[in-house]
Amino acid sequence: MSSLPATIAVLCCFVLPACKIARSEPVEVEAPTVALERLPVGSLFEVATVQFAPVLGDVEGNRTELVRLSKEAAEHGAKIIVHTEMATSGYAYFSREEISKVAETVPGPSTTALGEVAREYGVYIVFGMPLYDPDKNVYFNSAVLLTPEGDVGGVYKKRSNLLEVSYNAEDSSEIPTFDTIYGRVGIAICADVFYEQISRLAAVAGADILLAPTNSGVTTTFGQVRAYENNFHFIIANRYGEETAGTPLDHFTQDTFTIPSPFPYNFDFDPRSMIIRNDTKVMVDISTKENTIGYAELPVLGERARPVVRRPELYSMLAQDTLQPYVQQQLGLPPATTFGAAAVQPASGGDPYQQTIHAAEAAIAEAKSKGMTLRVLVLPADYFGKPTSGGVQQLQDFARAQGIDLYVNFGAGEVVPPESRLLGSDGKVFTYERTHRAPTEPDVVGADYWVVDRDYGRVGLLQGNDLLAPETSQVMQSMGVDVLLVNANSSEAVLPALWENRTGDFVHVIETNLNGLEGIYLGGYVANPSKSEGEGTVMLDVNTADVRNKKGLRFLDPYPLLGPKAP
Repeated sequence: MSSLPATIAVLCCFVLPACKIARSEPVEVEAPTVALERLPVGSLFEVATVQFAPVLGDVEGNRTELVRLSKEAAEHGAKIIVHTEMATSGYAYFSREEISKVAETVPGPSTTALGEVAREYGVYIVFGMPLYDPDKNVYFNSAVLLTPEGDVGGVYKKRSNLLEVSYNAEDSSEIPTFDTIYGRVGIAICADVFYEQISRLAAVAGADILLAPTNSGVTTTFGQVRAYENNFHFIIANRYGEETAGTPLDHFTQDTFTIPSPFPYNFDFDPRSMIIRNDTKVMVDISTKENTIGYAELPVLGERARPVVRRPELYSMLAQDTLQPYVQQQLGLPPATTFGAAAVQPASGGDPYQQTIHAAEAAIAEAKSKGMTLRVLVLPADYFGKPTSGGVQQLQDFARAQGIDLYVNFGAGEVVPPESRLLGSDGKVFTYERTHRAPTEPDVVGADYWVVDRDYGRVGLLQGNDLLAPETSQVMQSMGVDVLLVNANSSEAVLPALWENRTGDFVHVIETNLNGLEGIYLGGYVANPSKSEGEGTVMLDVNTADVRNKKGLRFLDPYPLLGPKAP
């Protein structure tokens, strides 16, 4: 997300070690083969998120405090208790040698100690820890799920690694989910939640709740986006405190090879632990810098629809590795440039074509007064009904005369599926039909996405519903898109955060919403201003160079998201 500082994004991607620990022989852990009988739909159950600062390297002391906090949460009535990332060890580890001092096997001392609490109180406990696999001699930043019987119900290994790669092994297996009597749960660790496909894979596998042990800055609106787009409960357990940056070496072995942080780890910037209901209601939002437990009651979920119907047949690009640096250099993109963009909502009433031209003229004049030259202007969805040849010709003539692209939408209940057109400054016209629909809308959609190259960048043509599916911006990224143009018409309060979230796929977003805020959101982790929002008209200079170095998860199995049988 472009509003997240790059330093925070890096923070989520490490792992820590400390004192030597006796290791027991691990066992192969699999999800239960028999589905548990769930409580009736709508039944309420209490959950807990634990804000906790582990002491770096003090595994025994951290374990003791985790046991105490787990007992306190269980005695309060919590049935699912979530602890932070690397809770047993702390986080700032920068080599295999360092992590070896704090890593444990599963089962091991920490699963045994916390398993006794789980069994005594009949609760589920999730906690983060550094995991050692002695058979392969590798380490993982992991999270363990303990069952009410005190057993290990499953292990999740973090998928999004930055400096953690100095010790952390990659796991490219399917994203696991686990049955409980309160619904199916998925787990994601810290930076994993910033990659929307990990949460989506859990949701497609049936997750009703996503549990996220975290060491990072996460906003409540960000959490609401994940809950909204997947229609699941979302529980984040975060931490606070400060740790080290590591020490560079001038000679090393594989075990001492190190990648220190460019800055000491400081988790006090705005630590937030949250419980967010599937309808986006924030039930708990903790930001204190002391060990704290937050509680909330959540309903058992039954069958439910996501905001839009998925189109798995359109997501095949997710299985193609187009983000290799060499391949990105060969994509044939227009030259990188800076250009002015505007999101404009014309006045209601009167001739919509004339109102559009008046609003566009005002935007162009405003841009000139600010030293900007507008190259593209986006109008809202459903502002026009059926297109008229005379009206469309007026807009085309205006676009050519002003040297500006207009992105307009025709629908308002009269065109199914709604149709958008990019009216080019060079006389070219590109037509796009919406590919995603809400579950309550007619089952009539367009055949595919449309991407066009303009002199100011590679442009993805979309409508608001399309971007509610997180796969859409990932496909756009895979095709080298610089800018998403979005006609929207929705009053959902979460949408500004969702548009901004999509810039995490290294794209800029320009959207105009008939019943909400207009916005321009810049990708590439650019310096402020990274966005412009408001009612009526917003404008901003956009630099395509900021999103040309795209990044994706290299060790992630996308296939559960693809194909006609994917839910």
